This record gives sequence, C-alpha cells and structure tokens, in this order.
Amino acid sequence: MKITQFAILLMLCCLACTNEREAPNGLKIKVFKAGTGSYAAPGEFLVTRMIIKDSKDSVWRDTETQDVPMIIPVGDTSAIAKEKGVESAFRVMKKGDSVSIEIDAKTLFGEQPMPPKVKPEDKMTFIFSVKDITDERGINAIQEQIQAKQFENNRKSQEGQMTLDTLAIDSYLTAKKVNAVKDKSGLRYVITRMGKGARPSLTSTVKVNYRGTLMDNGEEFDKSQAPLEYPLNGFIQGWQIGFQLLPKGSTATLYIPSSLAYGPSGYQPSIPPNANLVFEVELIDFKD
Repeated sequence: MKITQFAILLMLCCLACTNEREAPNGLKIKVFKAGTGSYAAPGEFLVTRMIIKDSKDSVWRDTETQDVPMIIPVGDTSAIAKEKGVESAFRVMKKGDSVSIEIDAKTLFGEQPMPPKVKPEDKMTFIFSVKDITDERGINAIQEQIQAKQFENNRKSQEGQMTLDTLAIDSYLTAKKVNAVKDKSGLRYVITRMGKGARPSLTSTVKVNYRGTLMDNGEEFDKSQAPLEYPLNGFIQGWQIGFQLLPKGSTATLYIPSSLAYGPSGYQPSIPPNANLVFEVELIDFKD
C-alpha cells in the first residue's frame, strides 16, 4: 500500500512538472491542456481565444464575446531579447493548448498610464485557448470568413430594422391620413407638385431646397437657408432614390426609413440612432 501511495505521489509530481512551461524571457506558463505538434514558428500566426482578468478575477476582455478569434503573429527570433511581456509566451504554444499566464501590471503596461485602481504590483492573468496555428495564407482565409460573416450579420440586422421602420412609417401615414406611394426600396413619397422633363441620375449634381423633421416627434433638425447644390450620390440613400423619381421643378415629401438615412449611428446631436425622417424637398435644377 505504501509503495502504491508513493507511486501516485511521484506521478502527481511529474504531472505538475509537465504542466508548466517557460517562455524565452523566463515567464512561467501554466498548461491546463497540452496541444499537439510543434510550437508556433516565427512568421506563423496563433488563432486563439483570449481572456484577460485582473487581480480581482474580473474579466477585462474575452474575444469570444466578439465572435472573432484573436490572431497573434509570432515575431522573428531577433526580437526575443526585447520581449519583456506576454509576447514571449507565444513562442511556446501549440495547437490545442489551453494555458494561463500571470504577469504584474507594471510589466504589462510598461510606460503607459496605469488604469484606474490598478497598482503596479497587481497581477493580470491571460488565458489562451489555441484553436489553430497557420501561415499568412491561412490568416487571409480566416479574415475573408470573418468579413463574410459580418456582412451577413449586418444584412440581417438591416432587414430587421427595415421591418421596424416599415411598421412605424405605415402607422404614421395612417394616423396622418397620408396616401403615399411606396417605392420597392422602402421609401414612401408624395409628389406635391410634378415638374416637367427629365429626371436626375445618381451621378447628377442637384440643386435643392429642403426641410427635415424627425418622424416620431416632428422636430425640425435641418432646413436649407439657400438652395443646396451637390452631387446626388453624396447624399443619404433616401435622397438618392427619391430625387431620381422627380422631374425638374417638382416638390415632394419623402418618408425615409432609418436604414436609408443615418442608420444605427444617427447623426448627432440632431438625429438619433435608427430615426425615420420626413423631408419636404424641392428639385430646383440638376445637371449631369
């Protein structure tokens, strides 16, 4: 029995030894799960999840919440002598690794100002889960996937906002008893005076008068003091679409959904995020 207990103790000691690595700069790395293959080589990239915690175990950052992996380049060996912080640890990581690194705030922030309530001796913890190790070609492929995913997310978000905008504009028009024409883009408009002749194109420079109000409260946020002359393709989408429907000399009211106006950012301080807008406009003239 004593031999068995000694053997178990010896095994645990050996495991403890193998559960720690040392970076070239002497930084200790705790290994929760060891990966396979070779360490990342200079010129390669670590594709990893990164979590940063402070001395109170509060999470400062978790890249997984952004749904985008942390991509870390491994520098040339000539930089090893200058590596004082966490960057040295990247040289002793493998695909599949789960590791943690503890470093004092003074070393981490260097000459940068210390964040509020953080002392130089406080310990910061980095946790890395290495999903892959790849080269520049692999990173380009990952970035293309990220961009495609972000584009799709933005498209779905815009579709969802357009649905909300449509409901809000329809309710507004019903309440005001306005019989507006609905363009396929989602723009609603009423031509109050029909001009004659050709209509401007997207590349035309238009000369216009306008008055803009917020649909939800009728507050005026802008009004032309003199005719504005500007390329049509430099305006918001709602104007680009609306003015191409108007012959020279026309006046109209445009009911513009937020997704064809200033979107989720708005135009501070006068136009809040996701604001539907009403523009009374006059197309005085245009030139190609």
